[in-house]
Amino acid sequence: MRLSSIKLAGFKSFVEPTKIPFPDPMTCVVGPNGCGKSNVIDAVRWVLGESSAKNLRGDAMIDVIFNGSTNRKAISQASVELVFDNAQGRLPGTLADRNQVAIKRLVTRDGQSLYFLNGSKCRKRDITDIFLGTGLGPRSYAIIEQGMISRLIESKPQELRVFLEEAAGVSKYKERRRETQTRIKSTRENLERLLDVRQELQVQLDKLALQAEEAKSYRQLKAQERTLKGELAVLKWQVLHQKQLEKSQQIGQLQQELNFLNTAHGGHDDVLATLEGKVAHISDEISAQQNSIHQIHTELTRTEQQKIHLVDKLRNVQQSIDKQQQLYNEAGHLLVAQKEQVEQHHDLLQQSIEDVLVHQAQHQECDEHYQSLLEGFTELEAQQQTLQTQQNNALQAQHQAQQNLSTAQQAYTHAQEKYQAIDEQLYQLKEQKIAAELAEQRQLYSVKAQDMARLQSQAYELTERLTKLQEQKEALYSEFQDCQLEYANCDANINALNQVLGEKNSPSAQSYLTDLRVQAGFEQVVERALLGLTQLKPALALSNDAVWPLEQPCVLGSVASVIESGCYPSLLNHIQLLEQGQVYTDNQKWLLAIDMNACMYGANWRSSNISAEQSSSVLLQHAKLRDLEQQLPLLELKKTDLSAQLDALELTYKDGNHAQQLNKTQVHQLAQEMASSQTRIDMLIQQVAVWQEKQQVLSEQLFSTQAKYALQEQQMIQCQQLLDDCKQQLTSLAQQHAHFDEQFSQAKQALQAALSAKQKMQHLLHDAKLAQQQANSDWQLSESKAQHLAHSQTQAHAHLQELLEEQMLLQEPQAEADEQIALLLAQHEQQQNILLALQAQLNGAKTKLQEKQASLKSAQSEVQVLNDKLQQLKLDEQGLMIKAQGALEPLQELQQNLKSVLEQLASQATPSEHQARLTKVSQNLSQLGAVNLAAIDEFEQTKTRKEYLDTQLADLTAALDTLEGAIKKIDRETKTRFKATFEQVNEDLAELFPKVFGGGSAYLELTSDDLLESGVSIMARPPGKKNSTIHLLSGGEKALTALSLVFSIFRLNPAPFCMLDEVDAPLDDANVGRFCRLVEEMSQTVQFIYISHNKIAMEMAGRLTGVTMAEPGVSRMVAVDIEQAVQMAQA
Repeated sequence: MRLSSIKLAGFKSFVEPTKIPFPDPMTCVVGPNGCGKSNVIDAVRWVLGESSAKNLRGDAMIDVIFNGSTNRKAISQASVELVFDNAQGRLPGTLADRNQVAIKRLVTRDGQSLYFLNGSKCRKRDITDIFLGTGLGPRSYAIIEQGMISRLIESKPQELRVFLEEAAGVSKYKERRRETQTRIKSTRENLERLLDVRQELQVQLDKLALQAEEAKSYRQLKAQERTLKGELAVLKWQVLHQKQLEKSQQIGQLQQELNFLNTAHGGHDDVLATLEGKVAHISDEISAQQNSIHQIHTELTRTEQQKIHLVDKLRNVQQSIDKQQQLYNEAGHLLVAQKEQVEQHHDLLQQSIEDVLVHQAQHQECDEHYQSLLEGFTELEAQQQTLQTQQNNALQAQHQAQQNLSTAQQAYTHAQEKYQAIDEQLYQLKEQKIAAELAEQRQLYSVKAQDMARLQSQAYELTERLTKLQEQKEALYSEFQDCQLEYANCDANINALNQVLGEKNSPSAQSYLTDLRVQAGFEQVVERALLGLTQLKPALALSNDAVWPLEQPCVLGSVASVIESGCYPSLLNHIQLLEQGQVYTDNQKWLLAIDMNACMYGANWRSSNISAEQSSSVLLQHAKLRDLEQQLPLLELKKTDLSAQLDALELTYKDGNHAQQLNKTQVHQLAQEMASSQTRIDMLIQQVAVWQEKQQVLSEQLFSTQAKYALQEQQMIQCQQLLDDCKQQLTSLAQQHAHFDEQFSQAKQALQAALSAKQKMQHLLHDAKLAQQQANSDWQLSESKAQHLAHSQTQAHAHLQELLEEQMLLQEPQAEADEQIALLLAQHEQQQNILLALQAQLNGAKTKLQEKQASLKSAQSEVQVLNDKLQQLKLDEQGLMIKAQGALEPLQELQQNLKSVLEQLASQATPSEHQARLTKVSQNLSQLGAVNLAAIDEFEQTKTRKEYLDTQLADLTAALDTLEGAIKKIDRETKTRFKATFEQVNEDLAELFPKVFGGGSAYLELTSDDLLESGVSIMARPPGKKNSTIHLLSGGEKALTALSLVFSIFRLNPAPFCMLDEVDAPLDDANVGRFCRLVEEMSQTVQFIYISHNKIAMEMAGRLTGVTMAEPGVSRMVAVDIEQAVQMAQA
């Protein structure tokens, strides 16, 4: 199988559809650095299923899509197609007969990745399965990229073992073993759980068995109790119903007696009604008469009250008249006295007005003198204020000068201290090591960022791996189900065939038909011949030896000639086998004949053709049965193998899932550390910026402080001179202020005396005015009192006249009231006499009525006794009826019918007997206690479940044995293959290493004796060296050693092609020559595609394929056939 070509479109720098052919066994891809040569190898790895973007030199899978350049836009998808020449049929399965196989992968920017096989969409697993065992894969030894050579030789023993396992083809066995172990672990866990559940079910089953027996007894006793309760209720009802009938008869007899008494005493009611009417009439007349007397009495009472009211009112009026007469006389005397007092107050008012005018003239003179003195004092006071202001200004100037001097001294001292502090801060800032810490933190952050990129790449790889494992698990599970179905069908077919054969064959025929082997196509003929011999044995007078199976040579042309093995009757040698178109002729050689249609011929007779019902040949069925029995163990083995693979794959999936969770935890923790480191870096950057800014500010402050220091020194001298001037001016002003104080004191004393005289006169004038106001107020008050007394005297006279007139009006109604009272007393006495006569008539009528009522009461009491007795009987009857209905209520609760219970009830049954039986059943029920009525159903369900678990236990035990057997088989196969591969690769390495190095030796060795887990280490000693470890070799020596190992593996399991990416870079020309000769030697069996910058390697290739990048960011191919170029050059 060879790689014919690669088709790229939109993959990395190959934006345009590009086809790269590989017609020669050795193709060298050349071109300048950065033109996209390694993208060719990345494309091959990507199509073969690479899921890690890191291994494709990217951060995400969409990075393989062309992302645009300066002159081109980004595109939406990328695709790569590998075309293989499969003329040798090396690919397995249905692709073995295909001369050409095309594998394609396409990815879009939304993350969707699609695979195609010969133009049809497929799964990634399908692509991986195609190359299993061929040595090809995304990370196989057939594709060696830049730097992989040195990493290969420095790999850990377990990592180096992976290459040998891939070459030996045991990696799939290890995967199956891991899956099988996972399945065994899961099976053992299920078995333990099953045993626990089974044990619990057994305990529960024992308990439920006892509870089920109790439940059955409980149900039987409940049924008896229900029957007894129903019958007891009916018996009670019968007793109560009989008593009710007896009460009904007694009620009928009493009702007849009561009707007779009611008829006999009917006349008393009419007489009694007449007397009661008369008594009522007289009572009405008495009531009317009493009402008339009451009205007269009410009117008399009202008239007497009116008379009393008039007498009281006359008395009050007379008292008011006397009081008003007294008030009128007093008001006259007071009015005369008040008029005299008004005259006195008027004289006093005139005297106070004259005093006020005299004091006003004196006050005017004192005020004018005071104003003249006040003007002179004001002028002196203004002069004093001016002098005081000058003195205050001088003092303030002196104080300000003193403060300025103190401030200047403090500023001078502060500037000196600040200068020293700034100088000290600048010195401390120079000693800080923030920059060194910042560089250290940045380096630490860079290391963490690399770790983060590595973890993210691992996360992506784990995700792809889990996806791949999930696809593998689904496909393997589908295959396992198909195998189970096929196994079941095969087993069913075997059972069906055995049943058919058992029905068709007798025991004697079954014994030799089973071992008989017949040529294909003659089964029905031989079977028909044997059947014919059995049927014709009496007619032909054949012995038992003639039809009994024997081992003897066959006769050509007979039926026996188509039998390959087994015992058959000797008579078959005398039955002619007619070929197609041959006609039967009677002769002595053949006893019978049979054609290919199973039709038998004899002397003058012929049998009919085989019917449709007989067309199923027993021999054919035996042959088919043997084939199925051979397939059954194979299917069983396949099913076991698939089950082990499923278990191992499930374990791998869980391991991958656990690794993914661990990776997420590491990524989260590292992200937190990176965030903390970034925060520290940002803080340090801010500190550096603050430090630099602070240093600049302090430098400026130091310069400014020096200038202020000199300025404050000059200001301090000026303030001292100004303070001396202020002191001289203040001394002069103090002398002027002393002279002026004497003049101001004299003026102030004169003004104070004038002010005292003015105030004294002002007080006198004020007192005179107050006296005038008081006199005027007293005169007005006296005048007002006189007017008020005159008005009061007038009012008292008018009120006295009104009271006299009211007294005259009240004397007339009093006489009328006396006359009306006398008249009402006479009417009251007359009506009282009439009332006494009516009461006498009422008493006589009541006496007769009471006599009649006593007679009637005696008759009614006799009727009442009968009524009471009748009502009691009715109540007794009603009670019995209710009790009877209550006695039947248990029947409703028990859902029983009265009629059916009466039919089943024994004639001699009694309530006491049934009550005793019911009590005994109730005691038995109470002795049972609490009963689980659902125990019967639970017992059956639990029993069914336990039987099902027993079946599962047997299946799990058998499955566990099968899985352990599969593990042992996988271990044996793995050890055998790995050991053979290790020895073969070791021999090839010992042979190739001296060729590459021109001498020396190299070998592989196992790190332990366990062939299943042992790692593999490599030791190489170039000519003339005795190094103790391979790490002591140079880069070129490591590269050659790694190439020797890879080519040794290629010899054992050569891949269809090998891709090398600048593996000759660390080699010198001599070693490049050896490398080229080795590659040329192996190119006879392996196709080589390599990238190189070395001229010797270029000369070795049969075809040069150049990669250019004339347009920035876009790769294009230029191919040159070396042989054709040489021929053109020679021509």
